[in-house]
Amino acid sequence: MSDVRTRSGPRWHTEPDRVEVGGAELALRRDGAGEPLLYLHGHWLTRCWSPFHARLAERADVIAPEAPGFGDSPCPPWVTDRTDVVLLYRALLDALGLDRVHLAGHGLGAWLAADFAILNPGRVKSLTVLAPFGLRVPGEPIADVFIADPATYDDLYFSGEPVEGVVPGPGTPELGGPEEFAARYGDMGGAARLMWDFRYDLKLERRLPPLGLPALVVTADDDRVVPPAHGARWAELLGARSHALPGGHAFPVQHPERTADLITDFLTEAHDA
Repeated sequence: MSDVRTRSGPRWHTEPDRVEVGGAELALRRDGAGEPLLYLHGHWLTRCWSPFHARLAERADVIAPEAPGFGDSPCPPWVTDRTDVVLLYRALLDALGLDRVHLAGHGLGAWLAADFAILNPGRVKSLTVLAPFGLRVPGEPIADVFIADPATYDDLYFSGEPVEGVVPGPGTPELGGPEEFAARYGDMGGAARLMWDFRYDLKLERRLPPLGLPALVVTADDDRVVPPAHGARWAELLGARSHALPGGHAFPVQHPERTADLITDFLTEAHDA
């Protein structure tokens, strides 16, 4: 995968492959060699193969689909909730001939990864969640990303240390141009379909502990979207180790090598256990 940007694409834009599964077309980017790792994006940062993906691919076979309604994946009208997305990801593994994979996700993608593991435990070798959405922690709400003012993005997502050319959320037409604004707005529409009312599922409190999977939780020291207390609760429920990295919610793009190395080191340990 190349590190390029097109006039109408985000930073690190790459063209995807396209796979027909379960009555839907999923955009897919895949590279690397080693243990298969299904990586699920969050509510933004689609249509690209970032330095974080590239670093993961140095030590793993990284499969990075885009959920229906995100990036280059069209959304069939019947995809209305997270279970629909999880079933399509399962169909994708079937189409790729992959029986069991390591699973990782960021933000909303971490929540989807947990849902996938709950519904398909026999197909998951390990679970890694990065700044995960999905739990309700009293007094520590996840930020409402749908009402965030674009003027606050640097503070909210990057804790004041933005990465050039990376704009979370829909932004404005002035940030990247009208075509890029439209694409990001589409991503937020896809996210709204899955978590408009709540950024949590109360059933996770009961469903996570029985998984018994090797698990890793990675958070950021200054995440202003997902408070650190969420990572601690995920680690407690999963019986997982937890690591905190510097930066904000966008830490996989702020610190791509450190984040990827934490994950691939963990995959190696889980494989050898």
